[in-house]
Amino acid sequence: MPISNTDPLYRGIDYALRLREAIERGETRDLQREQAALTNFALGVPAGDAAGPCRGARYAFVCWVDELFTCQSRWSDAWNRQKLESNLYGANDRASEFWRQAKLADALPTDETLAAYFLCVALGFRGELRHEPQALLAWVEKTRSRVARGEAAPGASSRSTRRPQRARRLPGSVRAQRFVTVATVATTCLLPLAAFAVVRRFLG
Repeated sequence: MPISNTDPLYRGIDYALRLREAIERGETRDLQREQAALTNFALGVPAGDAAGPCRGARYAFVCWVDELFTCQSRWSDAWNRQKLESNLYGANDRASEFWRQAKLADALPTDETLAAYFLCVALGFRGELRHEPQALLAWVEKTRSRVARGEAAPGASSRSTRRPQRARRLPGSVRAQRFVTVATVATTCLLPLAAFAVVRRFLG
């Protein structure tokens, strides 16, 4: 299935990866301008139900971007002083909150949001599991299995699980399948640089 370059999450990922590569090559970029651009991408990513605790795919993207530029990056110090998470959520809890949000996403009746968290892990996000490889691998295997099947979360309402097949072809489900297409390949090695190459190849 072709990957759409118009999806906000994919466009944001592509932009962030290209920016990171440019910075590591020594190119001069304006930090505030680039953060504003990435913030705009983030605001285009679904944020979840405002009335509920799940922050949606947007939070996954924000956490991934912050970790991308604070871990072994030329911009580490400057980015640490003004993270996207702090600007958008008024917090600095991504190491643990990412995984709490991933758990909430796992409880949703559809898999699109969880697939976004899966993709961000495939692209290198680790948080508090950075030094817990067994826990990380267990999460990856469990989550990959679910999003690849596109099944509903355990305990989801019967109304959700008995949707007509046609309903599963809505745009959200198409995006989730795109996530799986890339992330399933990327997580075969769980090496960020290799994952970057895989995603860049798919994004063009």
